Parts: sequence; C-alpha cells; structure tokens
Amino acid sequence: MQKRINQYNRIVTLMLTKWLALLVPCFAFSQTALTLQQAIALAQTQSIKAAINKNNSEVAYQTYRLQRAQLFPQVNLNANLPGYTNSITSVTQPDGTIKFTTVEQAYSSTGISLTQKIAATGGTFTASSNINRFDRLTGDRTSNFNTQPFVLGLSQPLFRFNETAFNVKVAQMSLLISSKVFVKDQEAIAVEVCTQFNSLLQMQQQIMLLKLTKLRTDTLFNNSKLKLKLGSIGEEEYLQIQLEQINNTTALQQAEMNAELLRMKFCNLLNLPTNTLITLVVSTPNNLTAAVIDNINNNLLFEQYKNNNPEYEQLRVKQFQHIADVKRAKLSRLPNLNLTAGYGSNQSASTFNNAYENVLTQRNATLGISMPIFTSGANNANLKIVNYQQQNLQLQRQQLEQRVMNDLMKMMQTFRVSIIQIQNSQLADSIAQRRYQISMNKYQAGKITYNDLLLAQNQQIQANQNYLNAIAAYWQAYYQLRLTTLYDVTKQEPLYYTN
Repeated sequence: MQKRINQYNRIVTLMLTKWLALLVPCFAFSQTALTLQQAIALAQTQSIKAAINKNNSEVAYQTYRLQRAQLFPQVNLNANLPGYTNSITSVTQPDGTIKFTTVEQAYSSTGISLTQKIAATGGTFTASSNINRFDRLTGDRTSNFNTQPFVLGLSQPLFRFNETAFNVKVAQMSLLISSKVFVKDQEAIAVEVCTQFNSLLQMQQQIMLLKLTKLRTDTLFNNSKLKLKLGSIGEEEYLQIQLEQINNTTALQQAEMNAELLRMKFCNLLNLPTNTLITLVVSTPNNLTAAVIDNINNNLLFEQYKNNNPEYEQLRVKQFQHIADVKRAKLSRLPNLNLTAGYGSNQSASTFNNAYENVLTQRNATLGISMPIFTSGANNANLKIVNYQQQNLQLQRQQLEQRVMNDLMKMMQTFRVSIIQIQNSQLADSIAQRRYQISMNKYQAGKITYNDLLLAQNQQIQANQNYLNAIAAYWQAYYQLRLTTLYDVTKQEPLYYTN
C-alpha cells in the first residue's frame, strides 16, 4: 500500500511540475508536496496566527520593560511659562482699614527632579533643583528670585507591605509565563495543522481510491454489456454493476468538492495563496517510537507539565498574590507609620546670581502615624477572606493536578494504542489488497458473484481508511501531548528551556 501511495505521489508531483512550468508566466505557485512536519513548520513561521503569537510575545516583553522601568531613576523637568495677573486686590492697612489697589505681576518657575524607588524597603528617594521668579509690574517695579539648588528627600513607609518588591517579582513571573505561552500557542498551531492535514490527506486518498474503483467499475460495466448479450450474466447483475458505477461517480464528485473546500481552508491556515495546489504526503512514525514510549511514565510527563506549561505557572502567580494579600491583611492591623525626611538648600535675592550665593540649609523630618483603633471587625473579616481564598487556591491546584494527570494517562494510552493500530492496520491493508486481487480474478473467471467482489472492494477501501485513521490518531496524540506538556516524548527533551 505504501509503495502504491508513493508511486501515486510521484506521478502527481510530476504532473504538477509540468503544469507549473506552463503556468509560471501567469501564476506563482508555492510548494505543492507537503509532509505533516513541513506544513507545521510553514504554519508556525508564516501563518496569521503565528504573527499574532509573535506580536503577543512582544507585547508581553514590552509590558515587562514598562514595569521594570519603575525601578530605574525617573527624571522629570517641570516648568511654568511666565504667568501674568492684573487684578484689584484688597490690602489691609496698619490701622485695620482695607484699601483696594491694582496689582499687576508676572511669575515663572522651573525645576528638575529625580525619583528612585527603593525595591529593598519599598521607599522612595527624591532629588530636585528649582528656581522661581516673581516680578511686580506696578508701583516700584521689583524682581525677586527664590532658588533651591538641591533638595534631597526620603519617604519610607514602616510596617507596611513592600509593594515595589512585589511588583518586581510579579513582573518577572509574568515575563516567564509569556515566554511559555508563546511556545504553547505555537504548539496549538501544530495541533490545528495536524487536524486539518489529516482531514485533507484522507480526502485526497479517498479520491485516489474512488478514481481507481471507478476505473475498475467502468471496465466491468463495459464487459458486462457484452456478457449480457452473450447471456453469461443476468440482467440483475448488469443493473447492479451499472448502479455501482453511478454511485462511484457521485461519491467521487462529492469527495472532490469536499477536498477543494478542505484545501482552501488549509491554504488559509498556512497563509498560502488559495490557488496553491497541495498534495499531502503520508508521514509514518519512526520504528523506534514504540520502544521510546515504553520508557516514559506519567510521572515524568506530569513533572514536565509543571515545569513547562504556563497554566501551572499562572497558578503559582495566583498563589504568590494570595500570600501577598495575607501579608497585607496582617500588616493592616498594625500602626501605619510613614517616615519623611528632607535635606537641601535655599536662598532668595533680587538678582539671579545672588540667589545662588550664601545658600541657607533647609531640613525637615516628620513621622506620621495612622493606627486602627476600632474598625467594627473589618480587618478581621478581611484577613479571614484572604485565608479562605488561599485555601480555595490550594484545592483548585489539587483539582488541576488530578485533571492533568488523568488527561496525560489517557493521551499516553491513546499514543501507545495508535502505534499498535498502525502496525495492525498496515498489515490488514496489504491483506485486503491481496484479497481484492484474488476476488477480481475469481469474478472474471466466473467463480464468485459480483456481491462477493463488492464485499472485497469495500473491505479494501475500509482497510485503507483504517490505516490512515491510525496514522492520524498517532500524530494527533503526539502533538496533543506536546501541547499539554511542552515536552517532546520522542526526542525526550522539553520544548521550553528554563536556562
């Protein structure tokens, strides 16, 4: 059977090559003969879904950079363009009376500041330099400059959860998850390609067998006309052959229509032109696969799942966040202290140069406190909520592990059975072909009826279908295992590397 399929593929490839040479001036066709692995490689590099996966990965990386940027110094320039006011303002006189006078003035300010978060403590360090100018435009026109050459500040919360360190850790874990998600999304493409590939392959093989069957039926029908005239067969057998010929023609037309729809859908998945002629090649597993699979146990696959799959990593992030919620709830019951300290210099003068001479030292330090005295049980309720949520998370983790272990056992069982089925169906296919040839010879010799020949023919078609189904089941189980564990069971290596 395999020899016949290879021969058929060579013939079709040769015909397509000749056709391609004739149509090159008008059309540009891509590769027409594809194995499953080649189709997957195309889809994972040039398909629309692959482009989306790549963009999502870039978005995740840039999001990580955005979160990490908060840990580095932030430098800002603040400036107010010259402001101008002209208004009537009440002025209190020394004797207590009020006099209304016109005030016309201009003012401006500029400054540069640096802010640095301290990941180790959760505090914030600041440094700044500022200058302000005030101009009086009525009466005695005067100018005044106020400068702060440098101001250093520190704001440090005490007995509070370190949000800065928490955000850094979450950002690192999110980046790790995004890299695993990309690998998993690429493997999801492989599973989808495998499904559509097998559907189109089986339809193409069905068309090939239907054409061969139609050719045989046409020959039998032409011979039956002569036999009917000679009286060697009855009219009932003649009509049965004619009916089989009509049924074969109808089945072939329907199969060709279905194959065309599947081909266009497959081209869209691979992002190929819809007029690309595609011939799919049967990809049989390696003979060493069965021996390799026997050495793999479910515990190994489950460990690979925990190490590689982003689903399990996301569960770790949730657990980390719940632990942080518990710490926040516990610390919220303690006094909230915030230490603020500053050190710098300032000066004021009527000229710009003098505003930077003989600067004066300025200092400030405050310790604010906020302490919950009576909250009507809100803090205790909040702590119990987060504790119960953490317990639920542990139970959800156990549920996930049980589900994945059951799925892996089922996948491995399907995988092992498919290898045996391939061997059995391949043998059955060769037996069915041999039996059909014997039945055809007996029918032509008049030793069996046409019904016996049809039975052998249907068994031959079914045996071929079973062989293709077994191969499809093998590859489907193989790529589904890769998708779940991100681990190649045949090469015995992970698809995602943590190094």
